[in-house]
Amino acid sequence: MSKIVVDNLSYKYKNTKALSNVSFEVTDGLIGVIGANGAGKSTLMKLITTLLKIKDGDISIDGTSYKERIDKIRGQLGYLPQDFTVYKSITGRELLDVLATIKTNYTKKEKKAHLEDIIRDFDLEDYIDRKIKEYSGGMKQKLGFAQAIIGNPKVIVMDEPTVGLDPEQRNIIRGLFPIMSKGRIVFVTTHIVEDIEYYCNYLLVLNKGNLIFKGSKEDFIKEAKGYLCDVVMDIEDVMELKKQVKIISSIPSGDKIRVKYISKEKLSNDASAADISLQDAYMFHCDLYDEGLKNA
Repeated sequence: MSKIVVDNLSYKYKNTKALSNVSFEVTDGLIGVIGANGAGKSTLMKLITTLLKIKDGDISIDGTSYKERIDKIRGQLGYLPQDFTVYKSITGRELLDVLATIKTNYTKKEKKAHLEDIIRDFDLEDYIDRKIKEYSGGMKQKLGFAQAIIGNPKVIVMDEPTVGLDPEQRNIIRGLFPIMSKGRIVFVTTHIVEDIEYYCNYLLVLNKGNLIFKGSKEDFIKEAKGYLCDVVMDIEDVMELKKQVKIISSIPSGDKIRVKYISKEKLSNDASAADISLQDAYMFHCDLYDEGLKNA
């Protein structure tokens, strides 16, 4: 079992602080990293993948410090960027072969066996010998997953892996998460909370460069219980409710609106305690953090 430790990590772009004293440690499994644009997700992942140099704080994998042995660390990483751009005139097999040659010291026989295992695990057999320009978005993303796992890295970072995919393709890609995270640490950054709702073992939530939650998704949801209410009301009443509380969802229900809002009080006799999804809990925690800043 591998372990990555992030210790008091901060990062600035000129005068803008992108991360502030972020600390956590995680072991094998799928780690969901969520937050709005500008929350610090990309900066954190760039530091983990060594695309940015650590200045304040440190990261270590199984006790090996990034600052002391960056050469060793890079051999333990896999990466799928949000924009997975490759030469489209080569086949998928040719791409994987080139990357395996660069990333590993395998013999020709070992490399062939390793790639065949990956091709089978990701169900790529039917189109691995086609040119990449013929791939659909989902096929191309599958290939991206496959290249990230070459060399059996200890840590893999996937940045917004389902962006731009249709619902069917997104479900196929989500189904690959258990394969990716078996026996290794996989970070998935996303603003689509449903991507990780059923697969993540651990959750990191960033807001304005600060880590506002780290823990299980069950605990994340539990902390929001008792603070979300559900009610069906007229549109005029919804407009009045907006003046009092934060509404996190509003869905038409016949000629009325079903509203979910953040409040310890029900505010009306018709309101009831709401069932809470991961998305609802995320909205609650972000609102709680913003209110804390406002009242500080």
